[in-house]
Amino acid sequence: MQMFIELIMMLLVFWLATNFLMRFLPGVATQLPLPIYEFLYAFTGTGEGLPRDPTGFNSPEPDS
Repeated sequence: MQMFIELIMMLLVFWLATNFLMRFLPGVATQLPLPIYEFLYAFTGTGEGLPRDPTGFNSPEPDS
């Protein structure tokens, strides 16, 4: 039981540190390698993968 509590506490501290980094220091977070940034972005629960371009200029979908 003690090991389970320690694991939950480590995950909580990691999640808090990641949220702080992504929300308050985005300039530092964007300097990370892309796979790490994508993982942290998804881990914080703010979205799935990278944010979409609202203009649609860099949209992966072809124009119809």
